[in-house]
Amino acid sequence: MRMLDLLGPWIYPLAAVGACLLVTIARATLLVAQLEEELPASGAPHHTVLAWGVLGGVVGLLGTVIGFGRVAVGARAATGAERTELEAMLAVMWEGVLVIVTPVTMGLWLFTASLVAWLALQFWINRKLR
Repeated sequence: MRMLDLLGPWIYPLAAVGACLLVTIARATLLVAQLEEELPASGAPHHTVLAWGVLGGVVGLLGTVIGFGRVAVGARAATGAERTELEAMLAVMWEGVLVIVTPVTMGLWLFTASLVAWLALQFWINRKLR
């Protein structure tokens, strides 16, 4: 739950990319299962799997930029502050660091999942078409 909270508004595009990735993996798997002797005229059906994974990584990196912004605001406000204010600002900065790490982690998980699926489908295509 904490991770979902840290993702904030980035949960929606990352969830959408993840859902599209799952649908694309399922479609590519069905198309590869139907292959007999050659690839269809439209080309390899599994390349879109990797494209969705790259998009997941990019969305995660965008979330990282927002997190860096939060940390920068906290650091800027910390100059000349009293101890209690400084502790509060450090707490805000730590939240920013967590926001930096969380979306990029989720995006990289999506990319890794798509890469593994793409490699598996590529291996399957190579074995089927030999």
